[in-house]
Amino acid sequence: MAHLLEVHVDAPGVSARTLPEAAFTRSGVAFRPGEKVWHWRDGPFQVHIDFARVTLPPTVPLFSLKYVLHVFAKRSSASHLTNLFESFVHFLRQRDQETPLNVITAQEAGNFAASLSAHESWRIGTLNVLLQKWVSLGLEGVDVECARYLRHRRKPGNVKGAAVRQRDPEEGPFSEDEYTALYKAVDAAYGAGEIPMWVALLARLLFACGGRVSQYASLKAMDFSNEGGHFVLNLPQAKTGLAHARASFLEFRLSPQTGRLLADHLEQLQGTGNSPMFPESVVLKRGEKLDAYSEGDPFKGHCTRDALSQAFRDAMSELAPPTARLDYAPMPVTPKRFRSTFGTRLAEEGASRAEIAERLGHADLQNVDVYFEASPAIVDSIDKAMGRQLAPLARAFRGRLVEDEEHSTNKGAPGSRIIDFRVSNKPLASCSGSAKACGFNKPVACYTCFKFEPWLDGPHELVLKRLEAERDQLGKDERIAAINDDAIEAVREVIAECSLARAQQATGGGA
Repeated sequence: MAHLLEVHVDAPGVSARTLPEAAFTRSGVAFRPGEKVWHWRDGPFQVHIDFARVTLPPTVPLFSLKYVLHVFAKRSSASHLTNLFESFVHFLRQRDQETPLNVITAQEAGNFAASLSAHESWRIGTLNVLLQKWVSLGLEGVDVECARYLRHRRKPGNVKGAAVRQRDPEEGPFSEDEYTALYKAVDAAYGAGEIPMWVALLARLLFACGGRVSQYASLKAMDFSNEGGHFVLNLPQAKTGLAHARASFLEFRLSPQTGRLLADHLEQLQGTGNSPMFPESVVLKRGEKLDAYSEGDPFKGHCTRDALSQAFRDAMSELAPPTARLDYAPMPVTPKRFRSTFGTRLAEEGASRAEIAERLGHADLQNVDVYFEASPAIVDSIDKAMGRQLAPLARAFRGRLVEDEEHSTNKGAPGSRIIDFRVSNKPLASCSGSAKACGFNKPVACYTCFKFEPWLDGPHELVLKRLEAERDQLGKDERIAAINDDAIEAVREVIAECSLARAQQATGGGA
């Protein structure tokens, strides 16, 4: 079927404009501006603009809206285009429906601005971008005075960084104890088979790199390398102004544990080269609609940003640990909170503004000041207070004390015995998983693992003495020194349980 061109004659003196039969986005995706629904996939983003959601009078032609949006579609990102359309839809919904809309005036724009709550005040700024271009193109429907009013109006915009600055318990960075509790919860849920590998991996990468979810949706197998035991991830950079989401990259070194998990993930997927790291066939639930890319699209098989974000949030909601900052309700877990936590931790560790901007992929320094604005003393006091309150909820030792190897799950099977030769040749515990494919640092990481089965007569006191000595040696850098604090606490809990068990045996209470 032939697609007709939309032709529209603007105000007197303005030449006729036409919508082209076909156009191309900045990244080269083809679309038809004249259609009633614009729908395409642009890298990790999905565009779905249904013009049936907009009811306009002849004096504010739908053609004008389509024309200005098609200009943005050719020059701007997919997310910016979607935001512009949604801002216009919100404007129409908010206005007084009893008053006919003859033309978009300064008063209409002022009424819209006044109707917005504080957290929605950014919408008037987005609408302003759309209407300024509308007027500059000489299209019908917007009064010139409206554009002038918006141009000179003080624009509050979105209060950037408020959640970070205020340490918001729902949208801001995780506290130090929340961070630790969440890290443990992900590891435990993955080890118990309660979450798929991709969820555990994405959580690890969010902790390690602090990227936007769109960056992870853009990842391919080729972005990961393992050279001489050094695991490296080249993370595609978003919001660079370049043609597409994979035009530039930032290198991140991964820990051995995360690197091995990523290698296992790709092996399981049989992913190589251009294969997506988080394919929609794996992330989306069976029966969910797979909105296929066109043949030859470099992002074919990738999840969209929104689909990956929602699937991750759904999975994390099932395992989120409680937080005292919300009266022990489960902490809200979103990809954005990992990013703000990453930036906050960099600032607390002494990174410069330039370093934080570079690691977070910011083009300039204007958005990084927020990470320095909260007083370190306040942060420390909050974390200490939360630590005391969360302590009963987040035990470091989560394994099972056993009397000896004979009472362990695997009873001496190869790989199940755990020894710390730095303190003793005597075995101290068993692993219920027989340490299969385990890349963690033994036995330090073992004490906080749910598969750990410490023996009643194991040399746990010697392990504790070694860990405490190492901590004292690293005391000049508190963050580095605290790396094994969870393990130290777990060893203390094991020693306490051993003492209790021995006391029960002495009194005939049994092990």
